[in-house]
Amino acid sequence: MDVESRDRLVGNRWVLVGGILYLLEWVAIIGVGVVGVSEFVLRGSAAADVLSTYADHPDAMWAMAGWFAVVLLGRILLFVGLRSALVDSGRSHPLLDFAVVAAAVSVTLEIGSYGLAAGASTTAELGEEGLTLAIDQAAVGLNLMLGGGLGVAVASSVYVMWRSGLFSPWLNMLGAVSGVAMIGAQLSVAPALQGLFDILFVSPILFWIWMLWAGVVLWRRTPAQRTQAGAEVSAALP
Repeated sequence: MDVESRDRLVGNRWVLVGGILYLLEWVAIIGVGVVGVSEFVLRGSAAADVLSTYADHPDAMWAMAGWFAVVLLGRILLFVGLRSALVDSGRSHPLLDFAVVAAAVSVTLEIGSYGLAAGASTTAELGEEGLTLAIDQAAVGLNLMLGGGLGVAVASSVYVMWRSGLFSPWLNMLGAVSGVAMIGAQLSVAPALQGLFDILFVSPILFWIWMLWAGVVLWRRTPAQRTQAGAEVSAALP
């Protein structure tokens, strides 16, 4: 990204805000781990472990599902912010709208999977073991589907970012690798391809680095008038 291109980039703070909000999922993940919830919504878990997890920690399961229903929306917000930045920079493209929709599908599936898992804790308490295991597997199925939408959202966004010439080639490359890897992982969800899936599942880490990097770049390119207006609004609030 040369100086002339950098000057044409109109940033905003929403990509970084969305990314940080999304990463707050770790508050719940670590929290339920502290109370003893080891694994759930995970293919291949032993039936006895699944049943004990749900039956012994219903409050933790519901709390986690509720937390996810809020913070995972940050994953949509970051793509909305990226779309806004590119549109404001004169680089509008239909794939940006598609990326927001794809991200929303991914988030919906993930929230739904943990909502089902929370419901399984209720059936486990009632002693409905067969129904609990069935709901758990439905949750597993939904959770395994979230990578496709996210990978497509990243790949679509990176394509427009690359065409715009407004971003570092290294940032675009990192995003492209993470997006393609997530799509590859999604296409490898069959149990027979578990080994390939495990290798490609490094992609979320690459995605986190990409979104934070892009968020910082766009934060720094937020127009001064927006920053000043935001400060005036904050000062006016009680």
